[in-house]
Amino acid sequence: MRRLRDDTQLILDGEVRVYRRANSRRWQAAFVIDGHTIRISTGKRILEEAKEYARDAYLEYKFRHKNQLPVVTKKFSDVARLAIADMRKQLDADLGKRVYVDYIVCIERYLIPFFGAQYVTSIDYEKIQAFYDWRREKMGREPKASTLNTHNSAMNRVFEEAVARGFLAHKNVPLLVNRGEKSERRPDFTREEYRSLIRRLPSWIDQGKAGKPTDMRHLMRDYVLILANTGMRHGTEAQNLRWKHVTLFEEGGRQYLEMSVSGKTGRRDIICRSGTVDFLKRIHARSADIRHIPFEQMLKKRLDLPVFRLPDGTVTNNLHQTFRAFVTEAGLITCPRTGQNRTLYSLRHTYATFALLNDGMDIHALAIQMGTSIGMIERHYSHLTPRLKKDMLTGKRFLPESEYRQQLGDDGQEADGEED
Repeated sequence: MRRLRDDTQLILDGEVRVYRRANSRRWQAAFVIDGHTIRISTGKRILEEAKEYARDAYLEYKFRHKNQLPVVTKKFSDVARLAIADMRKQLDADLGKRVYVDYIVCIERYLIPFFGAQYVTSIDYEKIQAFYDWRREKMGREPKASTLNTHNSAMNRVFEEAVARGFLAHKNVPLLVNRGEKSERRPDFTREEYRSLIRRLPSWIDQGKAGKPTDMRHLMRDYVLILANTGMRHGTEAQNLRWKHVTLFEEGGRQYLEMSVSGKTGRRDIICRSGTVDFLKRIHARSADIRHIPFEQMLKKRLDLPVFRLPDGTVTNNLHQTFRAFVTEAGLITCPRTGQNRTLYSLRHTYATFALLNDGMDIHALAIQMGTSIGMIERHYSHLTPRLKKDMLTGKRFLPESEYRQQLGDDGQEADGEED
């Protein structure tokens, strides 16, 4: 029988070897999983603590092998798959951020194909630059700054996994930079354009063919008004909205409408502008299966039914086409300030613009309401700064308060976007 050195110990019936290298006070551990020898540093100087750490690590690796997760090496592909597994686990438990879905796509589509066979410890400045060139060629263009933010965050998730595994020291994580093209100003509607849009909707609906075409127009009108009065994202957040996520409550003698939306950045609660409840009531009144239930009673039942659906209960994915046809016919398809075509996303940008200019909402509150960062609000709506500061820039702040208010007058702000 092989005699062990004094600085080597066996645990778990010899499955795990705990040892100390020459000139080192910290204990190491080694074991075999699926034919692969795994060597780790316990980071411990006390033997009993090192044994406990090694035992836990061995059981974790056994668990990963049993559940067909990769046996960890320092190769980028293995570490990346562990990062993906962790993010998917959090998403399945409804704990992870929705942006994890984007990170996983980025890792699988770009990072693993390029870095996969390399060791995480060997990725340096030169290799990062080579990746930038490869990615540019693969995409056929220079990615936008927002895309680079997603890629950098995904890359950092992999490096965080490597640091947590002891494969890489935090100080050796390469610096990722963002030199992408700045995001363009996003198309929205001015107050006058928005008023024109909502005034045209009733007559446009009347011109539709009977049956589903008209049902689509009715639903699109309420969809448009709700997006413009809540700031929720078209697509995932709107599609995930169900009647059980809608709440009416009273406070201080006033009624408020709250929605719990879930999408790109996880779940958040939003307060809707006044008037939004009327748009929901119209959808409810058109729904054959629930319109017999009084609206407020229906909300209290917490029905697990989608809000945005046709009278027969079916959900449509074609509202963007209906919207495009409408704004094209109304002559509002192209935003004159950006030159870009407007889409349903433009209503979210319209909400943000109105909130800042008309409602006086501060950037922090707007970021929470819209489920985005303060930095994102500042980047995309910085063009509003002169108008936000118009009173200071024109010297009106020096007028007496009464005269100042008289000059401002009642501008008839249409905060809730109700139709005239």
